[in-house]
Amino acid sequence: MSGISGLVNNALTGLQAAQSALQVVGDNIANVNTPGYSQQSALQSTAIPTAIGGLYYGNGTQVDSVQRSYSSFLQGQVWTASASASGQASLSSSLQNILGMLNNGGVSSQVSQFFSGVAQVAASPDDIPARQSMLSNAQTLSQTFQSLGQQLASVGSGVNQQITESVDQINSISKQIAQLNVQISAAQGNPNGSPNDLLDQRDHLITGLNGQVGVQVLNQNNNQLNVFLSNGQVLVAGGQSFALQTQASPYNPQTLDVGYASNGADISKSLSGGALGGLLQFRSQSLNPAENGLGLLADGIASALNAQQAQGLNLNGSSGSALFSTGPVQVFANTHNSSGAVSVVGSISNVGNLSGNDYILSKTSGSLWTLQDRSTGATVASTSGSISGSTTTLNFSGVGFQLQVSGTAVTGDSFLVEPTRLGASGMQTVLTDPTGIAAASPFVSSPGVLVSGSLQNDNLGNMTLSTGQYVSGTVSGVVVPISSFPTNLQITMTSGASQGGTATFQISSGSGTGSVIGSGTVSLGGSGTIIDIQNPNAPGSYWQVNLSGTLAASGDAFTLSPGGAGSNGNAQAMAALATKKVLNNVLNNGTATFNDNAAQLLTQVTNQAAQAQNNAQAQLTVLQSAQASQQAVSGVNLDQEAASLIQYQQAYQAAAKAISVGSTLFQSLIQAL
Repeated sequence: MSGISGLVNNALTGLQAAQSALQVVGDNIANVNTPGYSQQSALQSTAIPTAIGGLYYGNGTQVDSVQRSYSSFLQGQVWTASASASGQASLSSSLQNILGMLNNGGVSSQVSQFFSGVAQVAASPDDIPARQSMLSNAQTLSQTFQSLGQQLASVGSGVNQQITESVDQINSISKQIAQLNVQISAAQGNPNGSPNDLLDQRDHLITGLNGQVGVQVLNQNNNQLNVFLSNGQVLVAGGQSFALQTQASPYNPQTLDVGYASNGADISKSLSGGALGGLLQFRSQSLNPAENGLGLLADGIASALNAQQAQGLNLNGSSGSALFSTGPVQVFANTHNSSGAVSVVGSISNVGNLSGNDYILSKTSGSLWTLQDRSTGATVASTSGSISGSTTTLNFSGVGFQLQVSGTAVTGDSFLVEPTRLGASGMQTVLTDPTGIAAASPFVSSPGVLVSGSLQNDNLGNMTLSTGQYVSGTVSGVVVPISSFPTNLQITMTSGASQGGTATFQISSGSGTGSVIGSGTVSLGGSGTIIDIQNPNAPGSYWQVNLSGTLAASGDAFTLSPGGAGSNGNAQAMAALATKKVLNNVLNNGTATFNDNAAQLLTQVTNQAAQAQNNAQAQLTVLQSAQASQQAVSGVNLDQEAASLIQYQQAYQAAAKAISVGSTLFQSLIQAL
């Protein structure tokens, strides 16, 4: 096309191109604050020219496409950083929550205050106000453990709720991505354009999806995207999304896991990144160990104090009863077990060997049972146990507990064992009577004999009888059987000797030598002879004393009398538990005091919280950097758009002027005719 018509036609194409460009600029300005929007540009090219009279005349311009400013590499960086930043933020927030609980709980101070009350009873064993104060401190201590245990359990319930919300978000976003895949694929059939806004929406949804769980993205030939979880399992395939669901753990119905809605396959352990990955990591690596650690400390205090109580006498002259009770060993059967009528009940047998770990008990073959650490999968012990009727007792003393299995289990059945999970939340002070505190030792060792109720010491040698202590298990000393515990006992030297020699002695019940219930020999100048007095109220337990010296005279005697109201031997032993290392310390594979374990628990959570906070800040910085780089390419620059407005406005006005000139020329030509 040439001449005046060519002028008008070319100017008209320029006007239309400028108008299209202005529309694109206006769209950029309108969406400057729209999340996920990428800047768009109208791409122009020269129209195919026309050959006339051996010459080529241009036919103006044309808009080939509207293109978005986009970098798949930078967008991928944003997706990856979003998953990491969201996961660390979720973990950090959750850890700060339980750290605040433990800091405010004041476990260490309550433990110290309780043992301070025990020391007051040791100083004044017959003082009722001191005893009542000790019980009040015990009540405060158990309430502190109970409150903290319940708070941590409520955090677990909150994690379940957050997991449910996150899974709902993942399913909603996945469905939208699949729908956009279909729309984008259909729109790609237009050879002259690309559905930029739909592509932006899909990219933005994938960013949000990474905020919930880490995913990987794979481009397809039809411009659709397939989305996979971090372990390679598909979440979106073309126009189909695969929904996730929350489901009760096969062991513990109080714990929610994540699985595929279609077949229920558990994928919790393979999820990482995003809020969901952070929650799952927090629960398995921080919350559960914190509950177990707090329960271990509660079980340790209760077990040690109760054992010491049983070794003493209260103001009524009876053996001490339990001071504390704690929550039971928690055992859950796997819902996939073949035998549904099997019951497993656990009890703590040796608190010093407890580690705060959870275990999986499995029937492996025949009568063999295997115990594995749940976290590491390492086999801890294997045993066939002891069978009595329909009950099999499995003794895992090496890790501090035993299990009783009732019913007939089959190979492949498994159970989750949580020895200390409920220790703190179930802790109570069960002793309420201050006279029930067993401050007195069961026996008081004194030189001499009882005469008319008074102690008379006419010993000529230098033999001594130790104050004594409780022991249990197999003993190697002179065993003294008695039917009533405690009762007056008398040890009388039946022959004399000096250093290097051997003297004989006999043990009689009551005062005097009328009822002999034991005898033995002692080497003078050596380590002495152990005497073990049976406690019929606690089979396997003995009150152990040591007879030693370098000079013995025949007739020398010692009296073992029940501890009275003023006796404080057992209270002193209770007070000594404050600094005694009786608990397993998982940090240094040694032993620890109660306050050591309390400090260890707080330190462990503090370190985890600090590390998570640092990681969250670092990942946030990475995300902000990735977003800045991506926005430098795809973001709308208002200054640039303002310049483009002026540029295309001028082009539009110039094209309109060219059309006006063409119109004037036509009018002049018509008038000339």
